[in-house]
Formats: sequence, structure tokens, C-alpha cells
Amino acid sequence: LERQLVEARDRLDPTTVAVIEHNLEVIDAAIAEARRALADDPANPYLNRHLDNTLMKKIEVLRRVTTIGRGRT
Repeated sequence: LERQLVEARDRLDPTTVAVIEHNLEVIDAAIAEARRALADDPANPYLNRHLDNTLMKKIEVLRRVTTIGRGRT
């Protein structure tokens, strides 16, 4: 999906790309934070759910963007 985003960049408005990239940076930071916390407390159910939910959000953003980049809504 990330590769598809790179390929779709040229078909998207630059402002849209900037917003998407910012949102993905925020999501990636949350993923990194959750992974660091899980390293200290791997059995924590909240942290595990948080990481899973954040990863799913990233996948959903990438899916939507690549769909838009292919001209579908």
C-alpha cells in the first residue's frame, strides 16, 4: 500500500499529499510509541489493542488514498 501511495502521488493534489503524509507521520509516531511501551510491558492488553488499532488505521488511510489515486471513490 505504501508503494501504491508513492505511485499515486502524481495523480493527487499536492495539498492532499501533504495532509496524508502528515497524518501518516502521526500514525507512525503512535505505532513507534506503542511498540516502545510494549517492549516494557508486553502483556498489557490496552497497549496491544492500541497498537493493533493504530496499525489498522494506517492500513485504512493507505487503502483510501490508493483508491483515490486510482480515480475511484
